[in-house]
Amino acid sequence: MSNYQAQLQKVFGYIDEHADDIIRFLSKMISFPSVNMGTPESGEELEIQNWLRDQFQAFGFDEVDYWTSDKKGIRPNLVGIIKGQKQGRSLVLQGHCDVVPVPEAELDYWDADPWSGEIRDGNVFGRGASDMKGGNAALIWAAKAIIDCGVKLQGDLIAESVSGEESAEGKTIGAASTVERGHRAGFAIVAEPTGCEIQIESPALFLFELTVRGKATHTASRNLVIFPQPYGVPNGTEVGVDAISRMKLFLDLFERLELQWSQRWRNELLNSGGLPFPLSKNGIGLFNINPSLIEGGTYLGAVPSYCKLTCNVWYPNWVSQEEVISELDRHIKALASTDDWMREHPPEFNAPAIQEWAAAKVPKDHEGVKVLSDSYSAATGKQAVVSGFRAVCDATFLCQAGVPAVVMGPGDLRMGVHGVNEYVPIDEVIECAKAYAAMAINWCGVEE
Repeated sequence: MSNYQAQLQKVFGYIDEHADDIIRFLSKMISFPSVNMGTPESGEELEIQNWLRDQFQAFGFDEVDYWTSDKKGIRPNLVGIIKGQKQGRSLVLQGHCDVVPVPEAELDYWDADPWSGEIRDGNVFGRGASDMKGGNAALIWAAKAIIDCGVKLQGDLIAESVSGEESAEGKTIGAASTVERGHRAGFAIVAEPTGCEIQIESPALFLFELTVRGKATHTASRNLVIFPQPYGVPNGTEVGVDAISRMKLFLDLFERLELQWSQRWRNELLNSGGLPFPLSKNGIGLFNINPSLIEGGTYLGAVPSYCKLTCNVWYPNWVSQEEVISELDRHIKALASTDDWMREHPPEFNAPAIQEWAAAKVPKDHEGVKVLSDSYSAATGKQAVVSGFRAVCDATFLCQAGVPAVVMGPGDLRMGVHGVNEYVPIDEVIECAKAYAAMAINWCGVEE
């Protein structure tokens, strides 16, 4: 057996022996409510990052870097570095520590405390289990396995826990800040939940807001608003305008556009379900318009004079944001022109709003993709699946900063992510820990 193979087997054995420790570590991370409300300056990452800093220092990284880039200095980034012995290729393993909130209205639908990190039926449950503390636990323990097994890498291994991903602040205070800080490598893996698939491209994203203005009147006068009246009796828009019912027209429009655009724009990975076909768990469909938030009305006793819709738009990486927004704008204006009221009082369309993300892409023939595929197979005995990420993540900001980044991690977007009863399979956490460690050995190199 070569030294290289011996190192791999030693690390795999270490991870198997410490599987329970890895899962307890994950449960502890879930217990920190590191909530990010999805808007700038709303993240509460400080407590978990302070705890992780202590863990990094205890684990024996050659260097631990901890800093803040936000205005208040309370949202840290954390990087642990295993220094390479020579000038080998360096690798970044990255995850974000912030998680989406658990709305009080949804608590009754959780089977357990969302901050408990409960271990049950081969899974770990809790907010952030899949997105993405399961991946974080796997990458941190992959690095710890390299340290404790005495593996001498030729290039640097850089393990990162960053802030601000859920609010798209990776382009300012989070992921991009790590590169600005000097933590650069020839390849990166972002440990978002992919079901252990290697996902090499993602769509782009923006949000838009559409506001319909109506005309308030007493609810007792709704009959005058919606029914024709005898000559001389005021009716329709003379009396009031229901903004919420007008918004229904646009919801139907966006459903039709979603279907039409999904059929118009096609992609080898995102439409096929992955390579080799059809092993990906993602399903197919490239484009969507998700009505994420809706609010309307101003008073319980009035016909609603206001309705505002906020939508998430996902679109393919070869179409420009300007093209998508322009087409939305044309359709909205065309529909408004068919309504007597909205022709004179057009809806207010604001795009992009709140968040926008560029697409990320690494070529499927990139050396890093090939080495990661081989590493996954060596760690698990399974064939690697190369597919596309259905969401957006910090891979965008790493790619923009010149660090080729793919996405691969335990869990799945369908496993309660951004919903209720979020969980991650334990076996996937262990598989990914082995795959990350194998990738570090294969990519960074070791002495033969």
